[in-house]
Amino acid sequence: MTRTLIAFSLLSALSSAPSNASSEDLNAQFKQHYSAYQTAVKTDNKAQIVATAMQAYDLGQQLYGSHHINTVNLAINYADALDNKNTEKLRVLENTLKIVENHHKDNLQASFDVTLPIAKLTFKDEKRAALNSLKEIGHKAEAQKDYELASVAYLEAIKLAATSRKTASTARTLIRRTDEINKAHLPETAIQRLSTDIWVAALDEAKNRKKAAISRLEHIVEIFDENLEFDHPFELTAHSRLVNLYEKTRQSDKATKHCLAIAKIVPWQDTQQQEPLYRVHPIYPTSMARRMKSGWVRLQFTVSKSGFVKDIEVLESSDSGFEKASIKAMEQWRYAPKFENGEPVEAKSTVQLDYKIS
Repeated sequence: MTRTLIAFSLLSALSSAPSNASSEDLNAQFKQHYSAYQTAVKTDNKAQIVATAMQAYDLGQQLYGSHHINTVNLAINYADALDNKNTEKLRVLENTLKIVENHHKDNLQASFDVTLPIAKLTFKDEKRAALNSLKEIGHKAEAQKDYELASVAYLEAIKLAATSRKTASTARTLIRRTDEINKAHLPETAIQRLSTDIWVAALDEAKNRKKAAISRLEHIVEIFDENLEFDHPFELTAHSRLVNLYEKTRQSDKATKHCLAIAKIVPWQDTQQQEPLYRVHPIYPTSMARRMKSGWVRLQFTVSKSGFVKDIEVLESSDSGFEKASIKAMEQWRYAPKFENGEPVEAKSTVQLDYKIS
């Protein structure tokens, strides 16, 4: 039985329950099922999340009424629990959006909470409509001086727009607009602002404004170092991008600082192959290309205390013709070094480079 059928059977069972139950009994049932939903979320039990979210939503409609804001939130929980391929998900969200528009039109947060998942579901086929719905919430939030919500709405539109070449220009425009809002109205330490800073830096890098991108990313790192006492994916992203930018601009000494910072945030795992922070792809050997030969090279190397690659050795290869190009490329790679007792140490690692003729 599929998850969808389970949900419908449970809904039918609840709908057939006696309708003369007291409000106290209904309230007790709702609390029980909502508590079960919260437990399912904590344990990440997906089947239980769907079942309990649906039960809480059904009981919530009976307890609060179909138009109540609590019921709206329960509908969002239920829709979020459903798989994106389940047509019930979009149906519930679209019905809920109508309720919000008719009964809670001034509640922009509720509008956003329903509009965002709809936009994500429909973006592939209705790109402009999906983006316009999020942009409209951003415009309304600006008018109401709710700049944080405006920034959030625009950023979600940016994330969608950036996934398609057809809407890339919209993403670029919104990145700049969101940056203006953040600078004028949000504190530097706001995670929302730091998130947008990552996008601004990416746009600068794409436009070959590497100095501007470096400046923005260094500022993110500075904010975390001086004001925020926790590690965050944005900080890790900033360090990683800086390693790449400094290497691309031949400033390897400045990249080292960020290799070390990443090593402290993400400890070295001896049981896993290490991922390079910066890599140069090997040039396909002309002799192998002429012979239409694919192949591979397996290498062992040492990552220095500063994250440089040295002592490269060929362990084995499909053809010696691939070995020289592999070593030459790897000499330029950078890694996060291994730390022991709070200090960087040299460590061995391996990697396999594959060559494929299309």
